Amino acid sequence: GKVRLALTPPINHCWNVTLYPTARGLTTLPMARGTAGQTPAAAGAVATQPPSDAQIAAWVRELGSPSFAVRQRATRELIDSGIAAREALEKAGNDPDAEVRMRARSILAVVFESDFRDRLEAFSADNDGRHKKTLPGWEQFVTHFGSGGLARQMFVDMQRAEPELLEALTKGGKPASDALEERCQNVIQQAMQNPSGGRLSLGSVASLLLVGASENVSVDEQLGVQFYPWLIYQPVFQRVFQKNSQNGDWAPMLRKLLGLWVAKDGSPTVVAENLKFAAMFELKDEALTIATRVLADEHSPATTRQPAILLVGKFGRKEHLPILEKLLADESSCGAFQAAGNPPRQVELQVRDIALAVLVQLTGQNMGDYGYVAAQPHPTTVFQINTLIFAQPAQRDTALKKWARWRMEHPGS
Repeated sequence: GKVRLALTPPINHCWNVTLYPTARGLTTLPMARGTAGQTPAAAGAVATQPPSDAQIAAWVRELGSPSFAVRQRATRELIDSGIAAREALEKAGNDPDAEVRMRARSILAVVFESDFRDRLEAFSADNDGRHKKTLPGWEQFVTHFGSGGLARQMFVDMQRAEPELLEALTKGGKPASDALEERCQNVIQQAMQNPSGGRLSLGSVASLLLVGASENVSVDEQLGVQFYPWLIYQPVFQRVFQKNSQNGDWAPMLRKLLGLWVAKDGSPTVVAENLKFAAMFELKDEALTIATRVLADEHSPATTRQPAILLVGKFGRKEHLPILEKLLADESSCGAFQAAGNPPRQVELQVRDIALAVLVQLTGQNMGDYGYVAAQPHPTTVFQINTLIFAQPAQRDTALKKWARWRMEHPGS
């Protein structure tokens, strides 16, 4: 049998593993006192005085005893001591005696897991927060979602799924960034090994979004471009937003979590991807925040400006006209598309073509009057961009002059 040996809590490790390697062969790891398979708290054990530091130190020394029975008794006593033995066990994890080291690390793993389960149970039972129970990451979560019963229920699921990641979130900065990258890479590896199975739970998706969206956590660009879109397309996430979903009550919180991720600044490629999700999930406030930020940046590429303009068309109002009007001189290419004719030919779509179309749409004017005779609506992006092309440059010039005249006649619009 194998057991994970670690100095950090292996929360996903099975509680009742009984075999583990030691310096003196394979031995059993005693269960904590109480009903088999339960922690002492779950088994209703009678509370007793915690052991003294001296007693714990004595049991740690006995982990290296020549007697198997003594080693087993000391192991059981240290497990029953719980988190009170943490410091001594961590120190023993570096003991010169290999038997002491390996037993101490294995005991510590069980102690951490038992302690976590007890705290999770207490937190879950504290429905109204009266007893001030908390868990790693709860403070950051409450900032965005409050401490109501539904939020608490969702956070419990997140803790069950990703306790180590949420623990890292409390440290912030590099520790949280490193933990997030490691977890993402682990998920990617599992998905590659088993494409048809091993899908993430909703708690995992929510945790990865929360940590990834945190201000002081950095996300590798490749993860932002490839992993997070894959994450958002996970069936367990998509189903929440469907009618009669079992977890439909979570939809507002998950939409907000997605909004936090979407609004986070990143590379142009990441931002373009996030703009797409803002449109897809009707994230109006986040969409306008990102779009105005992109369009105010004179260095943003056309590939990012294009979706930003369309989002202003989808969610914006007349107050956004000035930021679009600044783009009427932007000749950056958004690609070549085929224009009708005999024979058909390729014509270039420019940033200003899309900006003008949205200006016309926001002011309630007729698209055909501006030469957009083939403009077709799109449910997510307002327009199908390939229908906004001008077959001839002269048509674009005419449309821009018409807008200039209309603007002079309607200065307050």
